[in-house]
Amino acid sequence: MAKLVLEDEVEDQWRWFKGCLGALDGTFIQIRVPFEYKPRYKTRKGEITTNVLGVCDKNLNFTYVLPGWEGSATDGRVLRDAIVRTNGLKIPEGNYYLCDGGYTNGNGFLSPYRGYRYWLRDWQGDNPPPRCREELFNMKHARARNVIERAFGLLKEHWGILRNSSWYSLKVHNRIISACCLMHNFIRREMEVDPLNIDMEEQVEYQHDNINVVESSQEWTTWRDELAQSMWNASLNN
Repeated sequence: MAKLVLEDEVEDQWRWFKGCLGALDGTFIQIRVPFEYKPRYKTRKGEITTNVLGVCDKNLNFTYVLPGWEGSATDGRVLRDAIVRTNGLKIPEGNYYLCDGGYTNGNGFLSPYRGYRYWLRDWQGDNPPPRCREELFNMKHARARNVIERAFGLLKEHWGILRNSSWYSLKVHNRIISACCLMHNFIRREMEVDPLNIDMEEQVEYQHDNINVVESSQEWTTWRDELAQSMWNASLNN
């Protein structure tokens, strides 16, 4: 799991991302399936898994989870399914989630610049600081998006059944994954085990129109460029 972001950096993580609801990503969880299903559930590493879409808020609480997709499915395909389901992922217009470069940069989903340094390890140790607006944007994006990596890390650390395959059926295992996410949220809310001592905030239900398509957008790309330029200008003035 990526190194935790230092506490004094938490406030700055989200300062630039107005309207952001949190972050999303996919994670593989090992399962057992009938022999004839194994090719569909096999990842590029040869493991038999389900590709689980996880969405969390800024406080590491899971707000949406979709288990059950085959391990061979791409993250983008799982996300497209999630937003068209009747009880799927709802993203009000004007809001968005941070996601990594495996997802399309479009309305509701803000991804980093491809072809530039991005991952947290790229900014640690003796690595040089950002040298252009794209790298600065990617660094700030990675630090904020790291909440989903930490949420997955805490989830799997608490429940060993999510680290190894079990003999339960796929249907039951999917329910176990969802139940573990609910217990994760309960622990976050009631037991105060957050390593960064982030204050919990009440979830707000929005009643606006929701985004129901995942596709690239020139308008969204332009907005990302403007945001990156604002970050860069601010850094030059400091």
